[in-house]
Amino acid sequence: MICVKGLNTFLSELHTRRILLSKRLMKKGILIASLLLTLIYQSGTAQTSFCPDDPPLNPWLADSPYPIYHRNNYAQASTCIPGITAKDSVRIKVKDNIAGGTSPWIYLSDKYPNGERVILYSNSTHVFKFRDDGEKLVAIDSLKIDGNPYTSFGYNFLLTKNNVWFTYDPKYRPKLRKFTTLYKLTDTQPNNPDSKIKVVKTLNFGDHGINKVTMYSLNYNGQIVFYSHEDKKQNIFNVGIIDQDLNLVSHIKCKLLPGEKVNHNSIAVDETNAFYIVSTHRLMQFTWDNTVLKMGWEAKYDFVKDGPTGKWANGSGTTPTLMGWGEGKDKLVIVADGHANNNLVAFWREIPSDWQGLSGRDRRLADVIKIPYAKSFSKKFQSIENSPTVYGYDVAIAQFNGFLGYKCKNYKGVQKFRWDTEQDKLVLQWANDKVNMNGVLSYSSGSNLVYGSGKEEDCNYYYYGLDWDTGKIALRLLLGTKRRFPKDPFYDQGVNHIIDEEGNVYFSGSRSLVKIEKVKPVND
Repeated sequence: MICVKGLNTFLSELHTRRILLSKRLMKKGILIASLLLTLIYQSGTAQTSFCPDDPPLNPWLADSPYPIYHRNNYAQASTCIPGITAKDSVRIKVKDNIAGGTSPWIYLSDKYPNGERVILYSNSTHVFKFRDDGEKLVAIDSLKIDGNPYTSFGYNFLLTKNNVWFTYDPKYRPKLRKFTTLYKLTDTQPNNPDSKIKVVKTLNFGDHGINKVTMYSLNYNGQIVFYSHEDKKQNIFNVGIIDQDLNLVSHIKCKLLPGEKVNHNSIAVDETNAFYIVSTHRLMQFTWDNTVLKMGWEAKYDFVKDGPTGKWANGSGTTPTLMGWGEGKDKLVIVADGHANNNLVAFWREIPSDWQGLSGRDRRLADVIKIPYAKSFSKKFQSIENSPTVYGYDVAIAQFNGFLGYKCKNYKGVQKFRWDTEQDKLVLQWANDKVNMNGVLSYSSGSNLVYGSGKEEDCNYYYYGLDWDTGKIALRLLLGTKRRFPKDPFYDQGVNHIIDEEGNVYFSGSRSLVKIEKVKPVND
């Protein structure tokens, strides 16, 4: 485990901290209030304004039912808000032919003073603001960031308070002096949902000697954490902290292991500001105490083994998902490996004092269990690409079929496991091999269904809700017929599914935005 600071970064940190200290002294009252707010939220089990059983609240996330890609910093993709059920009447709204490319991410904004939320949408070339005008989904504004729809843009965009959000252009062509750029965006007119989008500030990673960066998250101080792709020339990857004024606050360079790749998955963050990154060779925890950024620990594990090693399939396809919090509770990190027949893998965030360890394994490895319906289908794609969905000590995960189009007769499989806190092991609860759910599963404890969409052999797309306790299909809603890719509006390319306060569901298709709207009874 070797991570060191570069000289330029060290000098930059000194300059940045001097500026920050001056600002803090000038705004002492604001600073103290902010620190108190953070301490209040971190000291107990303070939760979101929506769900009392959520992990500890990050007070810097937007006050939204779905403010970050996996819904919370633990990357659990679960909510208490009831979603649609088979008893509901629904209306399907689609905005298609959206400019840009694959796998768009969507969030719901803070409420504006008029009570409205907008839908923020980011794909491989643009960022958008959409709204439902009552009849249809309409675009409020868009901003072109990257002209190449085949580069990885839109992955890991961030939303914070007051409708401030961050996205990036991943370009990295150092010979042409083109480097990854981080953008800070907001409304041109604060408090106005009809406002245009404007760029507030940018950060050029090349100015700090940092290579391509596509992975970001927001910590409990409101700072942006990131890590870079592997820098093969220096045999390192970069890890760092950026404040919301886009100052590089801290930055370390970590030595790569032989053959290691580190650029595939997003980041989970806990309430201590520790954050978790998975590579092809190890799971890593990094710690940040507002002064020192360092690797806290690493747990070695072969995430590749006999699995595919193509462009989008090398090692784990899943963002680390955190399970368990609070005094005396089991605290784990859950990921899927990238083997030909994938396993669900659990690591200890805090190792129990009486833990004996698994024979011949890293001491942090808590358990490994086969995923019954996980099957490698391509050298290009990972079969378990979408991250686990966690609620309490339960975890669900589904087979993936790729994001560049797939057949009507496809690979199926959704399964749920439970962490047994007495036996310290993962236990299979159920497995369903009849359903293709191609995106990140979204669980609602309010309706006790786990949601997702997929395609059947009749070449139609359906929206599903599986009973969380049994895995049986409790909701099967026809969305529409397959169209020619990439203009295939119901094609979930591995994206998030949002449930708002009214129980409406949103997800993005290929160059589209879909809303499944609950229709209220006339007597309401």
